[in-house]
Amino acid sequence: MRIKHLMLLMTIVSLFTVIVVGAYVTVAGFGDACGSSVPQDWPTCLGGLLPPFQLAPVMEYMHRIFAALSTLFLLVTVFLFWRDKSSGSSVKKTLYVALTLLIAQVLLGGIVIAQEEESALVAVHQGLAVLTFGVSVAAFARAERDA
Repeated sequence: MRIKHLMLLMTIVSLFTVIVVGAYVTVAGFGDACGSSVPQDWPTCLGGLLPPFQLAPVMEYMHRIFAALSTLFLLVTVFLFWRDKSSGSSVKKTLYVALTLLIAQVLLGGIVIAQEEESALVAVHQGLAVLTFGVSVAAFARAERDA
């Protein structure tokens, strides 16, 4: 498996992890455990680089860490496919869509925190996460088909 395909697979796994941890954070009611003041409490936790050692803030902070990793993985993946002239344009376009969705997702995450987790915003946030994951899976399928 080529490095760019492996990176895309790692992106997909990390996106799935963000969805699962984010769903747990929401269901457990931990969504504001790191505070709700933007920018003081987002992307940090209660104004600090690390959360207090308690379940709720640690879980919310883990969600943020996984989101940051997913963003980094997707950025690297997009760069690898963009740089490779042999990659098909359909894969690249699909990855550009995934990256755009992820950027919207990250910005919406900050808004969700600032709006104290209004349920409609949380639902859109979750929907964008699932859509980003699905588009990334589609990119992987296209990349494997083209390989």
